[in-house]
Amino acid sequence: MIASFRAETLKARKRWANWILFGILMLTLLLFGYILSYVILKHPPRNFESPVPASVLIRAVFPENLLANVLSPTSTIGAAIMIILGGLSTASEFGWLTVQTILIQKPGRAAVLLGKLANLAVITFLVSVVALGSAALTSYLLVTIDGSSSSWPPVSVLLKGFGALWLELAVWTAFGMFLGIAFRSTAAAIGGGLTYLFVLEALIGQLLRETAGIKEVLRFLPGVNASAVNASFRLTFRSPNAGTQLVDATRGWIILMIYLVLFTILAIVIFQRRDVGGS
Repeated sequence: MIASFRAETLKARKRWANWILFGILMLTLLLFGYILSYVILKHPPRNFESPVPASVLIRAVFPENLLANVLSPTSTIGAAIMIILGGLSTASEFGWLTVQTILIQKPGRAAVLLGKLANLAVITFLVSVVALGSAALTSYLLVTIDGSSSSWPPVSVLLKGFGALWLELAVWTAFGMFLGIAFRSTAAAIGGGLTYLFVLEALIGQLLRETAGIKEVLRFLPGVNASAVNASFRLTFRSPNAGTQLVDATRGWIILMIYLVLFTILAIVIFQRRDVGGS
């Protein structure tokens, strides 16, 4: 497993797609989530209309709302990027026909996959650290430029928020990894994962969230439960766009951890039992 982990770490560092995905995530978070939001709210257009004044909305990018601001994109762009990352880590081996070469070496199938899992766990941890740290620095710079004052969340809340960020990124990465092994095709894994995310979770989940029967099914989806966890880190002011969550945050934490274990087990079982030939 150690040798497999080292090999996966090397491949992850050398793969330009991973760095591009990371750059897109950071660009979206810092540029759109912080800088552009601050500029627009600092100088709102003449036709700007909102139940909450721009002078209050701008506090969303200040340190007091760090966790709410960082966690908000994890169910959309963050989830999409981690699905792609997870899919690339496994499906590309089948596309390049390198999985057969790997398996005829000393590591067994379980060791190879556990090495990938350990590498992806480290990657999601580092992404969470850099994302939260960069957002904290950006929010500090913005509140300093603005000349306002803002307090940081308590350390216990920061640690809890970091745990939520890491867990959610890990769940979506494990989902992509599982799809890559199940489909043995990079295009199918990424396409299937993004279709699920944006069609079932985002579109149908929003349109039919109050429909009897469907509403009960939605309560068990990872995106819905992730949104419930994120909603527990509220803005310091009342947001008119904040909707009622289908589940509570405690259930959200539990369901997400179950999904993380489930995707991992399914990936291991499928990888050990099925043919590893190209699709």
